[in-house]
Amino acid sequence: MSFINMLAGPLIGSLIGYVTNYIAVKMLFRPRQPVKIGNFTLPFTPGIIPRRKAELARALGKTVGNNLITGSDLEQMFLNERAKQKILDEIAALLDRDEPSIENMFSSFWGQEDYRRGKVQLENFICAKITSAFTRLNLGEIIVRESARAIKEKTEGTMLAFVANDKLIASMVVPVGKKIESYLMENGQDLIRPIINKEIEDFSAKSIASLLTETGLEKDRLLELVEKVYTQLITTKVADFIRQFDIAGVVEEKINAMDAIEVERLVLSVMKRELNAIINLGALIGFIIGLINLLF
Repeated sequence: MSFINMLAGPLIGSLIGYVTNYIAVKMLFRPRQPVKIGNFTLPFTPGIIPRRKAELARALGKTVGNNLITGSDLEQMFLNERAKQKILDEIAALLDRDEPSIENMFSSFWGQEDYRRGKVQLENFICAKITSAFTRLNLGEIIVRESARAIKEKTEGTMLAFVANDKLIASMVVPVGKKIESYLMENGQDLIRPIINKEIEDFSAKSIASLLTETGLEKDRLLELVEKVYTQLITTKVADFIRQFDIAGVVEEKINAMDAIEVERLVLSVMKRELNAIINLGALIGFIIGLINLLF
C-alpha cells in the first residue's frame, strides 16, 4: 500500500469531521428565517440561535442582572477611593469658580424652561408656607392683644384711663385685628410675592463660591458633608436602584430588539475562537478515526 493510499483514509476522515462540524456551527445561526415548502417548515430552520433568541435573551438578562452586576458590585465601584475622589475634585473645582451662577448651572442641567417652571413652583411654595404661618400665628389675636396693651400704656395716668376700659378698647381694636387678618389671608401672597421673587432672583444670580463666602461655610467642611451624604446614599439606595432599574429586564429587552444578524455578531464576538476550535477539533477527530480504521 502506497503512502498516499495510507493517508487517504485519515485525510478523508479529517475532511468529513471538519465539514460536519463546520455545518453544525453554521446551523447555530443559519438559516436566519424558517424555510417553508408550502405549509411545511423544514426541520432545523431557522437556526438554533435565531429560533431561541428569546430564551437566550432571558438567560443572559438573568446572568447579568443576578450574577454580573449586583448591589455589592455597584457599591464597591461607586465607593472606591478613586471614584469618590473624582466626584469630590469636580465639586471642589465648582466651588472655587465664580461662574457659573446658580441659575446658569441649574439651567444647563434641567433646561431653561424646566428651570423657569421650577423657580415659579419654589416661589409659590414659599409664599404658601409664609401665609400658612400667618394663619397659625393668629395674627388677628396678636394685633388685638398688643394694640390693647399699647392703648392702656399710653392712657395710663391720664384722664382717658377712666373711659378707656377693657370693653371700650376691645370694641376698637378687635374689628381692626379681624380686618387686618382677613386682608392678609386674601392678599398676603400678593404682598410677599415680589419680595420672595427678588430674593430668589438675587440668590440665583450668585455663584456657589460667593455663597460660601457670604455664609462663612468652609469648603473642606462642605466637602466632608458631601462625602458623607454620597456614601450614605450609595450604601442605602443602591439595592433600590438595581431593583427599579431592572438590569435583567433591560438586557433581555435589548437582545430581543436585535435582529438575527446582530445576535450572530454578538455571539461570535464572544465565542468565535471557541467555535473555530470546535470545527478544527472535528477535523482532528476525523483524522484519528481514519487512522484507527487504517491500523485495525
